[in-house]
Amino acid sequence: MGKKEFRNGIRHSAKLHEHAKILRQQGFTHREIVKRLGISLGSADLWTRGITVTAEQKRAIQERARVAVGIAFTKERRARQGKWAREHIAPKEKYTKDDLLQKIRTFYKVNGRIPLKREFNMYHEYKRRFGSWNTAIRLAGFTTNPQLFAYKFVAKDGHRCDSFTEKIIDDWLYYNSIGHQRHVPYPGTKMTADFVLGKNTILEFFGLAGVQKQYDVLVERKRRISKERGIQLIEVYPKDLFPKNRLADIIAR
Repeated sequence: MGKKEFRNGIRHSAKLHEHAKILRQQGFTHREIVKRLGISLGSADLWTRGITVTAEQKRAIQERARVAVGIAFTKERRARQGKWAREHIAPKEKYTKDDLLQKIRTFYKVNGRIPLKREFNMYHEYKRRFGSWNTAIRLAGFTTNPQLFAYKFVAKDGHRCDSFTEKIIDDWLYYNSIGHQRHVPYPGTKMTADFVLGKNTILEFFGLAGVQKQYDVLVERKRRISKERGIQLIEVYPKDLFPKNRLADIIAR
């Protein structure tokens, strides 16, 4: 005689128990199992615990639910409802295009430079409304940002920097009275360090790490040489500067 289980005083066979499991594995909901087998919802839940439905099975459940209440969507119905929604409930824009462009102009007025796209939490909104970030910059009345690597920049202390971001670092060191040199060769190599702080500390801005394979090879080589020569290597990445400058925390480590 097969094993039987008791639920609320009702004896259920192991066969019924196994049938519930199979239905759940096939993607049926607990309520559908209850209806098919005539058991309680608690039993259906308990017996099938740990059996999960797949994403495809979930979609099938949703479709069965729509059909059950008579709201199955045909292509034609979706098209009609989409047209109605566009005509009657189109979302209102929180900002006008002029508002968005004015935000760029205000940033320039406060900071003396145009913003980098990572400094604006609304980057995707600018892309949606103007097509691209650089287009928005031009429409605001500015030349598109040379950004991180295109042109040379001169820091407050006269150092020539290879990127706008390196200028940010150089100026921060200058304003915080941290002595530094630029483009000092690594011992025994032709590679140069972005910044040398004191006698035995190098600060590198690894702006293209994870972007270019050849650049990553250079990063690893600088790490290896620093370790071999007992040099403290401070690594700085774009996320350490934008949207918030974290140099004070990084250098204090």
